[in-house]
Amino acid sequence: REVPCKKKGRPKKKKDTKKKEKEGKPAKTKKRKKIDSDVERISDRERDYGENSDSIASDYGSGEKKKKKKHKERKEKKTKKKKKDDGDRDKQKTSAQLAKEWGLEDVDHTFTEDDYRELTNYKAFSQFMRPMIAKKNPKIPMSKMMTILGAKWREFSSNNPFKGNAAAVAAAAAAAAIAVPPPQPPPIRKAKTKEGKGQYLMSFVTFFFNLCVYLFISIWFVVLFPVPGEEEGDGYETDHQDYCEVCQQGGEIILCDTCPRAYHLVCLEPELDKAPEGKWSCPHCEKEGIQWEAKDEDFEDFEEDSEDREEEDDHMEFCRVCKDGGELLCCDTCTSSYHIHCLNPPLPEIPNGEWLCPRCTCPPIKGRVQKILHWRWGEPPPPIPVPLPPDAPPDAPPLPPMKGRAEREFFVKLTSQSYWHCTWITELQLEIFHSVMYRNYQRKTDMDEPPSLDYGSGAEDENGVCKSEKRRAKDPHYALLEDKYYKYGIKPEWMMIHRIINHSVDKKGMYHYLVKWKDLTYDQCTWERDDMDVPDFELHKANYWRHRLDCTVMLNTHWFRSKKIHKKEESLPSPLTDPTIKYEEQPDFVTATGGTLHLYQLEGLNWLRFSWAQGTDTILADEMGLGKTIQTIVFLYSLFKEGHTKGPFLVSAPLSTIINWEREFEMWAPDFYVVTYTGDKDSRAIIRENEFTFDDSIKTGKKAFKLRAPIKFHVLLTSYELVTIDQTALKSIEWACLVVDEAHRLKNNQSKFFRRLNDYKIDYKLLLTGTPLQNNLEELFHLLNFLTPNRFNNLEGFLEEFADISKEDQIKKLHDLLGPHMLRRLKADVFKNMPAKTELIVRVELSPMQKKYYKLILTKNFEALNSKGGGNQVSLLNIMMDLKKCCNHPYLFPVASMEAQKTPSGAYEGSALTKASGKLTLLQKMLRKLKDQGHRVLVFSQMTKMLDLLEDFLDYEGYKYERIDGGITGALRQEAIDRFNAPGACQFCFLLSTRAGGLGINLATADTVIIFDSDWNPHNDIQAFSRAHRIGQANKVMIYRFVTRASVEERITQVAKRKMMLTHLVVRPGLGSKAGSMTKQELDDILKFGTEELFKDEGEGEEMTRVGMDF
Repeated sequence: REVPCKKKGRPKKKKDTKKKEKEGKPAKTKKRKKIDSDVERISDRERDYGENSDSIASDYGSGEKKKKKKHKERKEKKTKKKKKDDGDRDKQKTSAQLAKEWGLEDVDHTFTEDDYRELTNYKAFSQFMRPMIAKKNPKIPMSKMMTILGAKWREFSSNNPFKGNAAAVAAAAAAAAIAVPPPQPPPIRKAKTKEGKGQYLMSFVTFFFNLCVYLFISIWFVVLFPVPGEEEGDGYETDHQDYCEVCQQGGEIILCDTCPRAYHLVCLEPELDKAPEGKWSCPHCEKEGIQWEAKDEDFEDFEEDSEDREEEDDHMEFCRVCKDGGELLCCDTCTSSYHIHCLNPPLPEIPNGEWLCPRCTCPPIKGRVQKILHWRWGEPPPPIPVPLPPDAPPDAPPLPPMKGRAEREFFVKLTSQSYWHCTWITELQLEIFHSVMYRNYQRKTDMDEPPSLDYGSGAEDENGVCKSEKRRAKDPHYALLEDKYYKYGIKPEWMMIHRIINHSVDKKGMYHYLVKWKDLTYDQCTWERDDMDVPDFELHKANYWRHRLDCTVMLNTHWFRSKKIHKKEESLPSPLTDPTIKYEEQPDFVTATGGTLHLYQLEGLNWLRFSWAQGTDTILADEMGLGKTIQTIVFLYSLFKEGHTKGPFLVSAPLSTIINWEREFEMWAPDFYVVTYTGDKDSRAIIRENEFTFDDSIKTGKKAFKLRAPIKFHVLLTSYELVTIDQTALKSIEWACLVVDEAHRLKNNQSKFFRRLNDYKIDYKLLLTGTPLQNNLEELFHLLNFLTPNRFNNLEGFLEEFADISKEDQIKKLHDLLGPHMLRRLKADVFKNMPAKTELIVRVELSPMQKKYYKLILTKNFEALNSKGGGNQVSLLNIMMDLKKCCNHPYLFPVASMEAQKTPSGAYEGSALTKASGKLTLLQKMLRKLKDQGHRVLVFSQMTKMLDLLEDFLDYEGYKYERIDGGITGALRQEAIDRFNAPGACQFCFLLSTRAGGLGINLATADTVIIFDSDWNPHNDIQAFSRAHRIGQANKVMIYRFVTRASVEERITQVAKRKMMLTHLVVRPGLGSKAGSMTKQELDDILKFGTEELFKDEGEGEEMTRVGMDF
């Protein structure tokens, strides 16, 4: 990007009174007073010339006056023309007004500083904005598109904080050309500004094209706008070169006023950030002296016009605060002007000597602002006493002091600094140093009333009392932090150290530590000084150096001696325990954690240790809720504590369960150094540089490279996707053990995850799954093939051998084959006293509105299903899914959603929302009875849009609830679970999507599960209701599965039963039949199921059959 430049007049400072006295002119005392009236200024100037005519040389005679008069007339014409153009521009409609007038949806995009720097011309802006407008308005005509683009470009140009550069001028010209249909003359070139083309780079094609355009515009301009006489405008003649003197290249160049040379701003020494104001001489002229002067239309002779230039003033013609004219006080270092009463605090009189405005004296911010957390009204400045006038009597009472006004203050977080360094800055600081952020914040925030306090530590108990109030009374330090940080939305965890991951030493010998903060990602790690006052800082520093010593066998004696910290007494290495010997009771290293294993979990630990000793890779397939995570962690911890291996261990799990794994490792394996390898590129780069090893063995940067040094961690937690994305770094490590949670992700040997993991160097593999068989025997074979590819490598032979699974001998043979590799226990087997679960299929009738849309889908009536105004359209490419939507709620279709009644807040009207769906009508009755009886409910649905409707329904009913779907991950997900499980929690209902909410979640505080719509795969539904029926459940669990009668849902339920029978045969003893994929005939049967009864029903307007249930 070329550096824009523009020459401006020099802001005037103190005038040379000695020179005026020498010429016979009276010197003025108050030099910064400025009269807003042009007439008064002209008359004063003429009066000065008249009074001093005798002292002026004969060369400044009538010709001089004529020249000045001509110059003033030309200036007045330009001013009038500019005002006229401004008036025309004011009459133009904004993009929002145009969109509203044409019935289009306006695109409200927030531009950043980078956008203003990069979108420097209309073409780039059009390519950026046109897709957004087209996305919101797919059928917009091209003419309206171009008009709105022009309006957007005009608004973008007017809001550009970098005004005055060539890009901003070009933006304004292009916007005017697009917005105003009649052709306008080409923009008048500003004085002292030139777009260089380079000395040798201008090609013939470019030259010929520019010549043609120039001739065409010139002829057209002369014909339509003949101008006799002198040309108006700011154009000038120049003999300057059109390339940079230093680099010999073209582009945006700055012209010397005293020689024909030109320069890029960046080529000057020192480099300039912006073009200097006023007359400027290049480095060559300053060194060698002035040898030439540029020709200028306004100033033909420098000596002759020195007084005229001195009288010119580039200061603002209005007050920067109130935007009004009058008598103004001008700054001596910038173009700002102010009324003395608009300053804060106001000035009683105009000061003598040099005066700097508030913007020039504004102190810089200590860092770059990352985000604004809060704002408040600051304290007004102290009153300023007003001195008595000179003619006041001695006994006159003192004048009332001038009071200042309160101004806004902003609480901000600074980039690359922790929340401990958050600070308050003034509104002026934010406006000057972060103008785009300030304007965007103004648009989105009420700037009249400060936002309500958002207590980051505030959770309410069952009585509605903030829990932090109780802690404030007990802990004064906590109360201090809450007043300073927490009440502005900062969570206490963000200011707690998770661990120290690296250190550095500056030139003065001061230590700095790279700190990872709790509940924040690695890209928000910050460097802190050794003397930083943070709770537990000394403890974490000691832990860091101890762990570093254990890994590198190097002791920083200077640090340890200065801190008087000694290495932990090493316990004698325990003898290697034979892993084939069973633990009859819980081992000591588990008891030390404070946890207690169930007997079946101890049995699982012994089985895993035995399999590891035999070199048999295994599948731990316990039913959901039996603690597979805990058994796995204790197994890895036993290998570490018994001295068999120190790792590293790789644990790959769904991203939504990573936080739960972290908590369990912290509880059951406190001596493990666990690293969570998740996040964006920046976070992962920081992890690789600081958490993989203590040495600089891995290249810095966002790209993953191979590792060539001892490993720093014991366990690496990561997701399936990152195993594939960052395989270069991860597969260079020799892993002692691989654990794959929810291992049915490996059921397809063609998946990337399956193929990439096979490239890793792994000594032992452990797969965890509560559903080892979901659809067919082929999936089970792929799991076994991943574990032991040498033994299980013939898929066709495996399927042929167990083709007739109904035979008892083949079932026994399959169980014997799986025995060494798989351990599976059911809750019914290990918990004889565990509360039972009961599943009921509740058949629901379609509402009249649902019947109408069901028929429209089956008859493929596109006109009735699609809205005439465009937008989302129903294609019916997947009729099965559209029928399932209809069984849930008709508002899932665009036309029904648009016609539905809505509240002023945009939510659906509750009564109509409920009556439109048979399932919601039944759910309304059930929830009222469940609430009265003290139950808590989980509601599962496959469709997130259905969860949106359920949110409106629960708001209408007045129930408090939580929600988790695929879009809610990480810390937000775990926070919602913790709020629901908290003792005395007031949330009655939890909305979950079947797939995202069915993995790794413990919601045993609920005892009722409602499956709003069934999944094709029954194992997903089982995963879902196992969130409640698990360890810790004290009540009987009731599961209600809603099925719409005589519809596609009823047939899907029958198919699901067949899949469950296959699992019962293979994993558990029993009888059954072979399983396979559905044929086309079976799909047709599902679609046609219940249609005959539906189309026979003519009583569409009659009230639906009411379903009542008594609990």
